[in-house]
Amino acid sequence: MTGGRRPGEDWLCEEQAPGVWFCLGVRRWLVRRRTPYQVLDLAETESHGRVLALDGRFMLSERDEFFYHEMLVHPALLCHPSPEKVLIVGGGDGGALREVLRHPVKQVTLVEIDPEVIEVAKEWLPSVHQGAFSDQRVRVEIAPGERFLPEHKEEFDVILVDSTDPVGPGAALFEKSFFQACKEALRPGGVLALQAGSPFFHPEELRKVVFSLKALFPTVQPYLGFMPLYPSGIWAYVVALAKLPALEELAQRFAERKLTLRYLSPQVFQAATALPPFILEILSPCPSA
Repeated sequence: MTGGRRPGEDWLCEEQAPGVWFCLGVRRWLVRRRTPYQVLDLAETESHGRVLALDGRFMLSERDEFFYHEMLVHPALLCHPSPEKVLIVGGGDGGALREVLRHPVKQVTLVEIDPEVIEVAKEWLPSVHQGAFSDQRVRVEIAPGERFLPEHKEEFDVILVDSTDPVGPGAALFEKSFFQACKEALRPGGVLALQAGSPFFHPEELRKVVFSLKALFPTVQPYLGFMPLYPSGIWAYVVALAKLPALEELAQRFAERKLTLRYLSPQVFQAATALPPFILEILSPCPSA
């Protein structure tokens, strides 16, 4: 008989919703520590390679991180005709940074609140960052994103918020004041993109993000992607900008930038913006009393 685990063997688990747990069998623990901001666990798992968790929530696995990072990064970068300066808020593992550097950008600033996430990623997750931290175009700032942004007015072409869930250090990155600071930090024609959680288990998170951004941007487009490691397997993202380019324009930029990706294509992104009825219901305005 194969595939089972003996009692007492280690598991890395996340409570993804009340009464719902997702667990991975651990071959060996690589890092287990409490940083000044959060509990950081990194394990070598049997099924997903190396897996990073913060405060008991899965951040990434080597096996499926490309689903998330490609869907977060490339729609926003393709929506901009010539992104030169990009800001990543969070993303200390370097996966989003790796994907941004596939585009002809001139400078990427990564703002991470917890330096230990970057230290652990550099040492243990080279398959994720692929040396992105040593690229000459990259500047790393250790600071809370909500404090960094107000000091940088009209500086960035694209801002990517690669945050944890809206708890702990990540809670401030889902407030209206933070989104306002993002808008003010964008150059004219700039694009903002962020992850917005599980619409199945936490629909209120997606709703709050979308309605907060609609008060600031002419176009706010939610879209969905498959993400095996994350709660329910379906994940929400949002891109906010002046106007969403047509598929033909996205495809032209995709070809010109010679992108070779594993999950995202312009056609996949277009399909991801076609929202199923239960998502449209989540995002429908509340009827007036």
